Amino acid sequence: MPNFRLANHATGRNAATARTNLLSGRIIATIPSFETCLLPSEKGRRCDRCHIIRSDVIDLKRCSECASFWYCGTTCQNEHWKAHHRKICKIYNKFTAYNEYQALTTHDQVDTLLLSHLVADPDKWHVEPRADNALRDPLSTFLDLLKVPRTDGFVPPLCLSKGAQSPEVLKLAEDLYARFGNNNFVLHSHLNSYAHGVFPLASRLFNHSCVPNAACKYVIIQTEPVRMEVVALHDISQDDEITVPYLDPALPYQTRQEALRVNYGFQCTCRLCTFQDGIGAVPAPPSAGSAQLRELEANLRSFALGDIRQGVRIPTTPGLFERLPGELHAIFHDSYLPALSEQFSKTSHEGPYADAVEAGLTLLAYYVVVYPPNYPQIGMHALELAKTLWNLVCTAPDALAGTDEQQLQAHARLAVDFAASVLLNFGAEGDAGGPLEEVRVLTEMLNGL
Repeated sequence: MPNFRLANHATGRNAATARTNLLSGRIIATIPSFETCLLPSEKGRRCDRCHIIRSDVIDLKRCSECASFWYCGTTCQNEHWKAHHRKICKIYNKFTAYNEYQALTTHDQVDTLLLSHLVADPDKWHVEPRADNALRDPLSTFLDLLKVPRTDGFVPPLCLSKGAQSPEVLKLAEDLYARFGNNNFVLHSHLNSYAHGVFPLASRLFNHSCVPNAACKYVIIQTEPVRMEVVALHDISQDDEITVPYLDPALPYQTRQEALRVNYGFQCTCRLCTFQDGIGAVPAPPSAGSAQLRELEANLRSFALGDIRQGVRIPTTPGLFERLPGELHAIFHDSYLPALSEQFSKTSHEGPYADAVEAGLTLLAYYVVVYPPNYPQIGMHALELAKTLWNLVCTAPDALAGTDEQQLQAHARLAVDFAASVLLNFGAEGDAGGPLEEVRVLTEMLNGL
């Protein structure tokens, strides 16, 4: 582990701390997946093993037995067959049609199949975990994870034949699920979820923070298992703990605390949680369309982004929320972000685009306050805002009050440059193309004006 070491933690098991200064955008760790399973919506769109997406150059073929698993070629099909599919293939369709399976949430359905993959070959688990090998061998690392059974006692049913579900296998399933049920990761491509995955080393190494200095991305390469890369969001000093988010830091404070308590068994005391706990209950924001709400949002944009006529201010250090004036604390009310997100989504697609630009700038200001610098959602939203500004340039360049066409083009360039700075720091991930390609195309179009 050249970039970090395990150190003692005041309340947790360990902390991964930087061995040396790590620059923004640095790949801190590369971790291959131990096991993965696609979401139901992705079945037939992606190879069930390597997750490469169907395209003009990638053709997927069904398993000839169950016709429910898809592969990009014989390499992935053979590897999947040897790993577990041979034990699942003949009963998969019947199992997934059972009422017991259909009644599960999508999250639990995926975990049910993920657990079935893990116990399909029970003999491989007949090893004793060794402390000196816990971080080198994925299986030993998995067994080194702490057991945290679900508070409701739920253990998923198994997609295995009745003959394969011996008391020993059922006990093994209970043991493994207690270790990975709260330690698996939701895989995403361009921030769109598409699978669940078990990455024991990542679960063992990196603690949570709602103000993380690192984030996980997923690299998809045909015929290879998906791998996770942990990226430095901003510069990390030597001996600082490296943290990642277990959930979206923009969720309401009480929602985050409850999810972390139920799923992970701890109370978060990061800077954001400490701040929000300290300010207590916040007032509801002014009513939609009111002069008071327009004033609040104008002040939020000014605080977070500066004078956008002179350029968007890009934050370089986390914790901007700690300097947020008290009169703006209403943005932390549970109702505010959903309403603002819905307003931007609706107007950016249906218009009027001038309203979408104002909502988009406000949402960008919100993200800049809450998220740490270079958090990928900031870049994705800045790109959406740039596309909205482009639509305004093309359709109604005089619609934004106090702004002419040339100024509007300048705003679009600022937004796409902001998006590029964040997304390039995060780097390429997921499927080919995506936001970095959109940044390139939009930049070329703006330069052609």
